[in-house]
Amino acid sequence: MTFPLQPGDSIARPILHTLIGGRLNGRISPSKTTTVISLFSSPGTHDSQYDGWTGQHFHFQGEGRGDRDQSIRQGNRAVAEHALSGRSLRLFAVAPGSQVRYLGAYRLDPDTPYVRVQLPVIGGPAHPPRTGYVFRLLPENGTPAPSGVPVVEPLLAHTAVREHDLAVPFRPRPGEERGRKLTPAEQEAERLLKDYSSYLTQTGHDIRRYAVTPARTLLPLPVDLLDHTANELVACTGSVARARVLAAFGELLDMRRFFDPTPRRVMLAPSMPHPDLVDLCASNDITLVCRDGEGGFTRVEPASTGE
Repeated sequence: MTFPLQPGDSIARPILHTLIGGRLNGRISPSKTTTVISLFSSPGTHDSQYDGWTGQHFHFQGEGRGDRDQSIRQGNRAVAEHALSGRSLRLFAVAPGSQVRYLGAYRLDPDTPYVRVQLPVIGGPAHPPRTGYVFRLLPENGTPAPSGVPVVEPLLAHTAVREHDLAVPFRPRPGEERGRKLTPAEQEAERLLKDYSSYLTQTGHDIRRYAVTPARTLLPLPVDLLDHTANELVACTGSVARARVLAAFGELLDMRRFFDPTPRRVMLAPSMPHPDLVDLCASNDITLVCRDGEGGFTRVEPASTGE
């Protein structure tokens, strides 16, 4: 069968499926009447938050329910095994209304066909992130670079550390649901980080924000603050609930290895955590910083918590 569209052509999706088969809904639509697997990217939606052109690959997020991990089955399996089954991948960008725009024919990169990523639980910011997949598509011969699509970062073989603008809100973080209302703990973390940033700046400290993308991953991991003057890595928790404190604790253990010289670790909290958690921080050489009630901040150094 000769494919009926050229890259750049637009068509109503219901008409498209009458021509090449496949289901009317969903991001991945394998046809039962042809060898075509149609892929539909909707930039700006949570289903397509990783979608975009890197300059060499088109990253296409897998499909699945918004409240559970994705798996390589059904549509995702059809994409993963398209070469084995002799099927072609045809990529479309969803336009307003029922229109879709054809971007061209693609194939999976045989070396790294897909990577696992972190996805938010839609409508459930309190829930742990879920696992998803991003397919790495290469254009077939004759397919031009796609236009009118997001430009995204490529998959790198090395770890990338990039500075971020201090003026951009700290929450929500990369990989979390976009456009949602912040939780009370996130709102408090936002206030804490802004106030602590101003406090350090007023005392002459050089503070910056970073995002670290480890090698062979796509999700940048945010670093709340790095105080270059004191050489301190800061992770903030907007609540002293145990789970929140442990999340900040884990962030400090994780992020420290990416900076040279190795920074000291500081946990910024709205108040002093439970003594057991204070001891945990002290035993791991983590300084606690909390509000002092007078518009400033107080520090609890690891050495000062001992008996």
